[in-house]
Amino acid sequence: MVDFSGLFSRFGIDWHLLIIQSLNFVLVAFLLYRFGFKSVVRLMDERRGKIESGLKYADAMKKEMVAFEGSRAARVESAKKEAEDIVKAARNSAKTILEQGKAESRQIADGMVSNAEREIARRHEKILNDVKAEIGALVVDVAKSVLPSQMTDAERDSYVFAAEKMLLSESVR
Repeated sequence: MVDFSGLFSRFGIDWHLLIIQSLNFVLVAFLLYRFGFKSVVRLMDERRGKIESGLKYADAMKKEMVAFEGSRAARVESAKKEAEDIVKAARNSAKTILEQGKAESRQIADGMVSNAEREIARRHEKILNDVKAEIGALVVDVAKSVLPSQMTDAERDSYVFAAEKMLLSESVR
């Protein structure tokens, strides 16, 4: 058999000390594994799990954000279209109201013109009647003063009547 004590002493190793240090190393390694390494590994596993769940959550939020952006864009487009429709309807309504206002204004203006024409015709007729009456009175007065006083009242009335008839027929033309 090999003499380990001589071999160890040749290299300057005390084999008693080597065994004790080896036992110390195994004991420290066991204690570190039992109380230190397992808790460090468990802590690292927990952190890894938190990181993985955070990454999954971030991915889910990205997907949700993309979906939200898509729906937001669709809602913005819908709102734009609705706003355009409202503006178009308002323009059409304004045009309709404007056309109705124009039509009412035309009717009112036509009515005013018609009323004015009737009033002018009525005044014209009244003036003509007044002029005829004045001319008739003048003719009667002139006929009475010009006709000889020796005429009978019946002859004078027939001359006045003929003169009035002649004046009326000429004024109608």
